[in-house]
Amino acid sequence: GILAVNAVKSAPADGHTLLVATSGALAINQAIYKQLPYDPAKDFVPASLYVKSPFVLVVHPSLPVRTAAELVAYVKARPGQLNYGAAGASSAPRLSMELFAQHFGLNINVVPYKNSIQVVTDLAAGQVPMAFSEAGAAQQFIRGNRLRALAVSSLARFNSLPDVPTLAEATARPGLEAASWHALMAPTATPRPVLNRLHGEMARAMKLPEVNKAIANLDLIPLTPASTEDTQQYIAAEAKKWGDLVRKLGLAG
Repeated sequence: GILAVNAVKSAPADGHTLLVATSGALAINQAIYKQLPYDPAKDFVPASLYVKSPFVLVVHPSLPVRTAAELVAYVKARPGQLNYGAAGASSAPRLSMELFAQHFGLNINVVPYKNSIQVVTDLAAGQVPMAFSEAGAAQQFIRGNRLRALAVSSLARFNSLPDVPTLAEATARPGLEAASWHALMAPTATPRPVLNRLHGEMARAMKLPEVNKAIANLDLIPLTPASTEDTQQYIAAEAKKWGDLVRKLGLAG
């Protein structure tokens, strides 16, 4: 992601070279790396935040829990005894589980994996008991009753898992969210009329039923783009949330 960000940062600010970036590049990396060669807030301006990529809190069916609240109680009764799988030391699914643990005072151990497919495969095989998984990777195992879905990590219920509550609903913690997201960014010097047109075109596109359907079919959540200023505030809040967690976990470079 850093290579892509730098390429757009040094491109002419004329609206013809844009960046599609996730929460990793815009809200997490600045806490992970001591010498990040870009500053998301200073070097870029959002044209549109248009998609959220939620995760699903899943457990192996052998775990005697059927709700997120029951999982919290189960883990609390066994401090330090349970593990979860996650790919990457600072990946969004790993940080989502750590945020979940922090909110409820859970003592739980991470089992590191090279990629998310290995996580969900081992989870379905019973090698690890729980994880936050990308929805697309977990769907087939959930449908086949090889994994049990307890909650989705976004504030809105998931289109393909309508009966699975949100994390906030399942734990009675309003506002509790742990989702990645996608934003269309432009260099900061991009003229405001150009930025306004980009925002307007994205807002128009996100109103199209076929676009919303295509995004939902990818197990993502389409958003109506907020204003540039509101999006900047949201990204800043996300950077603080994930940055505080990264520093607390000792993951900062």
